[in-house]
Amino acid sequence: MTTSDPSAPDNPFAAADVGALYRHGRPDHHPRTLGRLRALLAATGAQSDVDRAIDVACGTGLSTVALADLAGTVVGLDLSPEMMRVAPRVANVTYALGRAEQLGFADGAFDAVTCSSGVHWFDQERFFEELRRAVRPGGWVGLYDHYFMGMRTVDGFDKWVRELFARYPLPPRNPQVGDPRSETPDGFEVLGTDTFEDPIDMTHEAFVDYQITVSSCVAAAERGTPRSEIRSWLLESTAPLFDSSTRSVLFVGTITCLRRLP
Repeated sequence: MTTSDPSAPDNPFAAADVGALYRHGRPDHHPRTLGRLRALLAATGAQSDVDRAIDVACGTGLSTVALADLAGTVVGLDLSPEMMRVAPRVANVTYALGRAEQLGFADGAFDAVTCSSGVHWFDQERFFEELRRAVRPGGWVGLYDHYFMGMRTVDGFDKWVRELFARYPLPPRNPQVGDPRSETPDGFEVLGTDTFEDPIDMTHEAFVDYQITVSSCVAAAERGTPRSEIRSWLLESTAPLFDSSTRSVLFVGTITCLRRLP
């Protein structure tokens, strides 16, 4: 990630305790999202189950373990050792430290690639160049995201979001960021796309646990704001949004599936 702000963290997910927070606070949507990816591949006649795959920007490994249901062996790759420190250990999964733009594996090493909520942090031109090299012809790439959309019909939610980002601004992302679905990378064809709603019931505590993993709060802690202070503000400011034990929180999932051309 490139930024001109010297106070901004180079990697907001490299803080010492962020892996445990992320593993605890993020909803594990990956199995059901990859279930939709499998269906998307099947609808095009592509084979979803493969021998060797890599999960780029694997974070705490939840996406990697989900991919392991589709592949004989899986590598989870991430830039943050703190995130991978809490990743689950599974028989057919290994983890490696590295960058999306420089995977460090042989040409044609992988039959499939997944990347969950990571492409917006990359130099996308270099990333897709690397995928063209490392994915065998005919192999597939699944890019997917899980966007927090908020609480429909809850009074005060939109006002709270504005207060959140005024207090804890989002850190800069890659200046080359764009929607990977808007333009097909050279050397690939689009097999299909999917967009779907994924509402999740959350308690007040679970909602705060999730919010403290959002990059604005993670970056604020890395810049020096005590995480206890961030959590206290989140608990107090969101209390009015919870007049029942749980709230339905809306997430929207997107999937883009590409195939490596010969």
